[in-house]
Amino acid sequence: MGRIRRTGMQQVRAIERQIDRLNQQRQALLAEIGEAVGIGAARQGGGRRTTAGARKRVDWDAIFAKLPKTSFKASDVRALVPGVAAGTLSQRLTGWVNEKKLKRTGSRRGTRYVRAS
Repeated sequence: MGRIRRTGMQQVRAIERQIDRLNQQRQALLAEIGEAVGIGAARQGGGRRTTAGARKRVDWDAIFAKLPKTSFKASDVRALVPGVAAGTLSQRLTGWVNEKKLKRTGSRRGTRYVRAS
């Protein structure tokens, strides 16, 4: 009976070592992916964590220069700056409207924008 118990414990320890090794490989791969994507630190634990330096400022003047001369939607602008929060994008579009750089057209539900000339 003792021999069976020892053999079973050895097998359990071997499996635990293998799990630890696989977890280390997983963490290394996540770190490598994070570096390739440009995230400062790979996800750790349960939440999403980024360092303060990982965020980049958006050059809104350059984005405005890339906007089409014809009618466009906010989703078209989102394609130019995919990492920006929806609220930030909305604030920037509203700011351009208030600065008379853009005009809103269409209904509220299907709001489109046109560059003011």
